[in-house]
Amino acid sequence: MGAAPSVPDGGDATAVTGSASDISKVSATHEFTICEYSRTKGMGIGKSILSQYFSVDGRRWFMRFYPDGYSRNDAAWVAFYVQTLYKPQFRAVRAEFTFQLLGANGEVRHTRRSDRACKFDTFCNSWGIRRFISRAQLEAAALAAVHNDSITVRCTVVVHKEQAKNLPVPRPMLADQLPSVHAQNAIRFYASGKAPFDVRFLVGGEVVDAHRMVLAAQSPWFESLLYGPEPKNLVDVGGGGVVSAEALRGVIHFIYNDELPPAVTSNKRTAQSRYGATLALYSAADYYHMDRLKMMCAITLGGCINQNTVHQIAEYAKAYSCKELDQACKNFADRRGVMLLPRIEVIQRLISRGGGASQFKKRIKNDVAGPSTTTSQQAAL
Repeated sequence: MGAAPSVPDGGDATAVTGSASDISKVSATHEFTICEYSRTKGMGIGKSILSQYFSVDGRRWFMRFYPDGYSRNDAAWVAFYVQTLYKPQFRAVRAEFTFQLLGANGEVRHTRRSDRACKFDTFCNSWGIRRFISRAQLEAAALAAVHNDSITVRCTVVVHKEQAKNLPVPRPMLADQLPSVHAQNAIRFYASGKAPFDVRFLVGGEVVDAHRMVLAAQSPWFESLLYGPEPKNLVDVGGGGVVSAEALRGVIHFIYNDELPPAVTSNKRTAQSRYGATLALYSAADYYHMDRLKMMCAITLGGCINQNTVHQIAEYAKAYSCKELDQACKNFADRRGVMLLPRIEVIQRLISRGGGASQFKKRIKNDVAGPSTTTSQQAAL
C-alpha cells in the first residue's frame, strides 16, 4: 500500500491525514491423527473428537472431527471443524482454513478449504466443512487414506489481521510535485529538425548536420572541439579513419535519443551487420570519450560472443580498456576450452588509432590546433 506526502493548501502548513486499512496475515498448521478410526464410528451424529490445541495469532485453536456426520442431513459424510477458544479480551477475528487428508507417507489425498475468511466471535467461534468427504470414499482402498486403522488431517488456519493506520491522504498533483521535463523537451525540439543546424560534419564524403550545443553537452570531446579556447571552423572528426560516417551518425543518434541506433538494434539487419556496426560504434564511443555509450556497446558485444567473435571482441576490450568485456571473453573461453591468443599488433593498431582514455587529452590538443591536411573529412560551421 503506497502513501504520498500531504501537501499544505496555500499558507496552511498543517499536514492532512486520514485512515486506511492495512491487512496482514498470520498462519499456522496443525496435524491431527485419529487413531483407532474404526472405533470412532457409531459415536452418534453431532458427536465430535477434539484435537490438542495449537496457537495462531496469540489464540488457542482446536480441530473437531465428526465421524458420524455433523447433522442428520450429513450423516453419510465426515466433517471437520476448526474452533477458537474465545475470550472477552479478544476481539472478533476473521480467518480462512484448509483441511487436507494425508496418506501414509504424508502425501495429500483430499483437500477442502473455506471459500472466504470466516468471522470467529462470541456468536460463532467454530467454522468448518460439513461434507468434507463421504465415509465410503474415505474408507475406499483406492484413496489409501486409512492406514494402520488411523487417519491424519492437516489443518492450516490463516488469520487476517486488519488494523487501522493513520496514513497521509494523497492530494491532487500540484506543480511542485511534477518532475522536470525541460531537458526532454529541449532534446525533442532539437531532434525534430525545426531548430536550424549550426554545425556540419563531413566524414567519408557524407555530410552530417547537428547542433553544437547538444553534442557538447554530452561529450567532453565535442565540448573541447566546439567550445574550446580556439575553436576551429574546419576540423577532422573522423580521426583519420577511426570513425566512419555510419558510426558518427550512430553517436549523434545516441546523443539526441539516449538509445543505441537502429544499425545496432534493428532486426531488419543481419546479425553480422549489427555486430560490425556495434564494433564501429564502440570504437567511436571510446574516441569521443562517451563512457555510457561505450559501456552500452560493450554490453551488446557481450551478447555477440561466440566461437567466431571471441578473439576479436577480446582484442577490442583490451585496446579500449574495458575490463568487464574482457572478463566476459575470458569466461566464455574457459567454458568452451578456447585458448585466447590476442594479436598484439591488432591491439596496438587500435590503440594507435585513438583507443583508450589515455589518448583523450592528446586528441583534444591536436584537434583544437586545427587540421593539417585536406578538408575531405572535416567539419564546416
